[in-house]
Amino acid sequence: MDSPTVDIASQRVSDILDKVKSVFALNGFDGASMQDLAQATQMSVGNFYRYFPSKDAIITALVRRDLMEIEAVFDTVRTASDPGAMFMHLLAQRIENMPCEDAALWSEVQAASHRSPDIATLVRGMDETVRSNIVDALVRIHGDDSSRARAEFETRAHLVMLVVHGFAQRKFCAREAMTPEKSAALAELALATLRQTLFASPAQATE
Repeated sequence: MDSPTVDIASQRVSDILDKVKSVFALNGFDGASMQDLAQATQMSVGNFYRYFPSKDAIITALVRRDLMEIEAVFDTVRTASDPGAMFMHLLAQRIENMPCEDAALWSEVQAASHRSPDIATLVRGMDETVRSNIVDALVRIHGDDSSRARAEFETRAHLVMLVVHGFAQRKFCAREAMTPEKSAALAELALATLRQTLFASPAQATE
């Protein structure tokens, strides 16, 4: 059973991925052995290989699962009566409740993408999916589907992704010095930046 055929939507596979994600975040992809990963899932190494024959297969499954979750999030935005309010609500949840290990894991995925063309393709696909969904959300929020507006929304989408990723990295890298008060203040500033990015009209942004 390799990563293209494993059912990442199944509860069993999801539980395995949750457990190995913590091991990767703590030890890094290179520092975590298949034995470490199997032990974390309370499985024998042989049984673990039935699900994932390699660490790259696990990374691939993690990225594919994240992509499914991202699509579900944007489906919520697309069907909301107030897409702007829903988008800000979801961003606030992400910023305010972001686990530090998510930032560590994303750094590991990015590193893995530099050595594996297949993972690099998946990561690029995820980035493009997120970016295009943000653009579509901005089109709906502002009611402007012109080529000029879309070009501007594309830039805004990059900024939204930069703020969210940057906040995650900073929260992880500065976790020893980041008190709850400092973390809350940084989250508030990040959300203010995201709110301005989402709701400033295209005309205001070009003045």
